[in-house]
Amino acid sequence: MKKRWLLFVCLSLILPGLAACGGSPTSVPEPTNTAVSQTIPLTETATDEPPTAVPATATTESVPTEAAPTEAALFPTPEVTATPTITPTVAMPDYTVTIVEPAPATTLLAGREVTFRGEVQPATTDPLTLTLTVGSFTAVSIQITPDGTSGSWELTTTLADAASGPGLLTVQLGDLAQAEQPNPVAFDSTTDEPYISLARPVEGETAVAGYAFFMQGDSRNLIGDAFTIGVQIDNCTNFIAAQKISLTSGSWYGYVILPQNTVPGPACAVAYTGEFGEDGWREAIIPIQLRANDDPQAVVLNLGNPGELTFNLGQDTNLFGVAINVPENAVDIMLELDAVSGDGPLITSGKAFADHFGFWSIDLDVPDDAPTGSALLTISAGEGDNYQEIRLPVTVSP
Repeated sequence: MKKRWLLFVCLSLILPGLAACGGSPTSVPEPTNTAVSQTIPLTETATDEPPTAVPATATTESVPTEAAPTEAALFPTPEVTATPTITPTVAMPDYTVTIVEPAPATTLLAGREVTFRGEVQPATTDPLTLTLTVGSFTAVSIQITPDGTSGSWELTTTLADAASGPGLLTVQLGDLAQAEQPNPVAFDSTTDEPYISLARPVEGETAVAGYAFFMQGDSRNLIGDAFTIGVQIDNCTNFIAAQKISLTSGSWYGYVILPQNTVPGPACAVAYTGEFGEDGWREAIIPIQLRANDDPQAVVLNLGNPGELTFNLGQDTNLFGVAINVPENAVDIMLELDAVSGDGPLITSGKAFADHFGFWSIDLDVPDDAPTGSALLTISAGEGDNYQEIRLPVTVSP
């Protein structure tokens, strides 16, 4: 180590001398790190600054990059399942509607005041609808508000004066409850107003396509001294057969012949005076049933004579009627003395035959020596299951 230091001093003295002599400059090689860097280690100066980053070398190689996340990806919309809303239900009360007045089957007079009473339970102030119909004709249609505390209801009103016949009274609480009952409607025969009635047919009687259909009734003060009888279909609104009869007052009978192509179903027998459907007219209505002529139930046997029958000794009495689909078109007539046992002595008998419209007629002769008094008239046709019979109490007079 001592030798190295002496050498360093000598060199330091020689080099300035050479420079002072002015000789040619000699190039001094740049120091290298050979011996010195290996002999004297370099000491790094401590610093508080962070190391400087070296920029990356540019390259042509493509580097895959991820797409920037979208708003939907960053903030996804949550899936919401709708929860059904359950509305609590309130059970409807079990309503009952009652008609107190008029009583069922009570005949009401057209054109007169009638009081209707009843109740609805449980009590409500919801309106009731009251209707009284005769066939397709409405005699009353009105709303009533019952008492909200008791449920009772009452109405006094005047019936329309245009129609008579089997009536149906209905009181209805919407679609919740209703009451109905039969109440016939009739014209008042004691007044001077036009009056007409239908005693026959009875409600539900059969009329057959292509055959005669008998009707009878009573009348007073007819408008224009005439009336019309007929059969209506389509809820008793359209005539399929009709006949006009001239008469002022009194009992009457008549018939219409139904078309061959009559459609089976419900219908109405009608008698009216005046111009149909106009002011002042009067109409009597009876619901009937139409049948085709080949219907097994289209079997009819009736007597057309109106009123009470009286037979006189030694005289003929004409009997007539309609027979439809009876065996051999034959009608048997028997007049016998009435007896408690039903086996009274025979007075007279006969047989009639129906034509292609169903008409039958016979002049029944009563012998001069026949017993008098109460008798029984029997009109029959067919045998067994096809047997038809009419039995009427009559009188045999001297």
